Amino acid sequence: MPSSIFKQAFYLKADNEQETTQSGLLSFVNICRSGIQILKRNEAFKAVEFLSCQFPHSSDDETWSNNVSELTLSNNFQSFVANTETAFSISDSKVMLVPTSLFSETGKKNSFEFLFDNSEDLHVKAQKLSNSDTVGIFGIPKNIAKIVSKPIHSSCLTWLDRLQTNSEKAQIQLVLEEKQFALVVFKDASLVFSNWFQFGKPEDVLYYLMASLESLKILHSEVEVSLNGNIEKGDAMHTTIAKYISKLSFGKRPKNLTYSYSFKELQEHRFPFIFEAACA
Repeated sequence: MPSSIFKQAFYLKADNEQETTQSGLLSFVNICRSGIQILKRNEAFKAVEFLSCQFPHSSDDETWSNNVSELTLSNNFQSFVANTETAFSISDSKVMLVPTSLFSETGKKNSFEFLFDNSEDLHVKAQKLSNSDTVGIFGIPKNIAKIVSKPIHSSCLTWLDRLQTNSEKAQIQLVLEEKQFALVVFKDASLVFSNWFQFGKPEDVLYYLMASLESLKILHSEVEVSLNGNIEKGDAMHTTIAKYISKLSFGKRPKNLTYSYSFKELQEHRFPFIFEAACA
């Protein structure tokens, strides 16, 4: 790595060396505010190799862009994606949903700025959801778009688009990153709520979770919550949520991918966005 601020958090190797050099490999690169994940997938939809690199969480876009630039220009990153086709995505809280009937390409920037204020330093993009009559709007810092110089999708919206339920029970999906988390609520088998929140301690997550349930008139004793991201059974976050939510489970990786043996070392719920992105 080019700097001590970067850390290799996870590396999962392929079953054999030939899998990392075969033709037709795709490298899916997901950029979040505290690092980058790279998942290498072959044409048979097998996830063969995975690398997660961390840098300090950056709440301002300039610092974030600088970290992304330094990491993607590093020998570590360049050698990992060499001789593969790369696809980029971004997971961030600057994302919103609007009904298709209210969406217009020319008005998407105004819709975005209504929620997130000025967007002069952002590229505002739209991404249609296939499982609901909804369009996602998200922002990409212009400097990151320039660094990548390829189309960038929202991995959060891709993940959200693949969530399905036939249950009439209220179900919640939580995805916890370092200092922000996504909260998605299904009720009567329909998406009724999706938002991101900033947090500093587990009690903040519990507060936003309970407040959201109250506003939707959902009893916390009846809801089922799936936990994803930076959370482990028995840690402070899990223990805090479990005090009030009894029906807790951890998310699973997509079943339409197969995985190299080393992926057993990584908890299935840990990186939901990058694994869904690799199903494309």
